[in-house]
Amino acid sequence: MSQWLVQLQGDPFDLEEFPRWFPKGNVHAITRNNETFLTGNAFNKFEKAADVRDSAAQILDEFSSVISLLWPSLKRPTIGHLIHENGDGEGKVHYVLVAESATIRSKFSAAKISINGVPQFDLDGPTQAEQLLEAARQDRCLQLVLAIWADPIRTWPRLYRLLEELEAFLESRVDVSGLTTKTERDRFTHSANSAEIAGKDARHRGGKFVPPKNPMGLNEATTFIGQLIVAVLKQAKTNR
Repeated sequence: MSQWLVQLQGDPFDLEEFPRWFPKGNVHAITRNNETFLTGNAFNKFEKAADVRDSAAQILDEFSSVISLLWPSLKRPTIGHLIHENGDGEGKVHYVLVAESATIRSKFSAAKISINGVPQFDLDGPTQAEQLLEAARQDRCLQLVLAIWADPIRTWPRLYRLLEELEAFLESRVDVSGLTTKTERDRFTHSANSAEIAGKDARHRGGKFVPPKNPMGLNEATTFIGQLIVAVLKQAKTNR
């Protein structure tokens, strides 16, 4: 059978996460000769390399979004060259379509990732990333959440939009759903609303809202929303 291979370009530190979290499925990641590729049956319906690239770019956004929830230091790779292999495994056609445009980072073993102390990595079944992506694909609100989170530029308005999308899916506030406390939700919303805390990205003018006594900084707020996304996706997977 012929197949398409879409090369991912980036730091090996980031690239190794893709075959780890998405090793199977209609599109999955593989490592071959020290290179990382997206491949799978979903690409076989395309004849043109440009169509494969466009599809791969969308899937790369989804994969990167989910992985960054599990490992926030991820830097999204870019798409490099494409390869179309003939069914005999010998003939190959290479396509180079686009040229897409030092931080110290660390990571922990993926097997140790947990939510509320419960390990989430099952070597015999779907990875946590595969399960979270499958859950997100079942609902438009959750698809939007992943699409927004895929952009590494996370401002106060964007984080607040994510909270609203999550609560639209839940049909209740995240604290009422038991995913966080009212105190923590209020710390986030009051910080986002206060110009004295959120600065130019505040949702309201200066002086309209009294800053919380224990405000969230943007980094803490980003972590808070990321944890909520994982919790909501996990809940969606369980209730499906």
